[in-house]
Amino acid sequence: MVTSDFRGALSSRSVIGTVVKGRWRIESRLGEGGSGTVYAAADDDGGRVAIKVLHKELAADRTMRTRFLREGYAANEIQHDGVVRVIDADVLEDGMPFQAMELLDGESLEERALRLGGRRLPVEEVLPITVHLLDVLAAAHALGIVHRDVKPDNVFLIRRGGLKVLDFGLARMKVRRESLRIEATSDGLILGTLDFMSPEQARGENPTIDPRADLWSVGATAFTMLSGERVHSGKSVTDYVTATGYEKARSLFVAAPDVPRPVIDVIDRALSLDKCDRFASAAEMQDALRAAHPAAAAPLPPFR
Repeated sequence: MVTSDFRGALSSRSVIGTVVKGRWRIESRLGEGGSGTVYAAADDDGGRVAIKVLHKELAADRTMRTRFLREGYAANEIQHDGVVRVIDADVLEDGMPFQAMELLDGESLEERALRLGGRRLPVEEVLPITVHLLDVLAAAHALGIVHRDVKPDNVFLIRRGGLKVLDFGLARMKVRRESLRIEATSDGLILGTLDFMSPEQARGENPTIDPRADLWSVGATAFTMLSGERVHSGKSVTDYVTATGYEKARSLFVAAPDVPRPVIDVIDRALSLDKCDRFASAAEMQDALRAAHPAAAAPLPPFR
């Protein structure tokens, strides 16, 4: 049996055919993200999974290793169809952290927008996606779990219909169980993805972050998909972080005046600088979207 050795081989073909934890044989490389490389694998019974292996440079950081391994605990705790089921989260024989999770068929919201010729998608598609995304977040928030990295790349559209929210590696959890115990993030550390992080994240106010941070990110995701533009602009990372943290977001009307005004009003409220001016919950934002446009109540179709 060829055992798993991923050190220095995350982007090569040398790991194809290796066996993870004596169970899953690596078949192919599916892709690479900010935190790890994902492979398709199968066991002897024909069951197929996705194996995500943390990048070597991140695996050397104890905090990143902890976040990566606890991602599976957070995802499974939510127990919602819109969250990827993590089958195992452990360490390979060579010391590299990995996750084995259900293998998905489809593409991310970001990939879909780019494949269809640009980042802009029609209202009739964006609104059902947003409502279903909020449904998953409502389930997470009910358990005290705040995702903190909601963005188009982390919204996976299932080809046959439905969606999955990916990557709970940055999730903040108030649930206190032995398996979910985590280290508190110090104030002043900026976590998230620049274009989609909330003002309080951009200001490094991590102890104050609550579910309303995710609602800002949902608003930013919808804003980008409906307009093809970022919420803020800046010539440098510092400029963008400053704008996000301290400046009022421009109205969606400025970037996409053809979007129905009631929908614009909902997105604008979600992007309020002061979190007290946003919706109080994911469910409240869902209700507002359904009242704003009939498409928000539509089921998710198969994504072709």
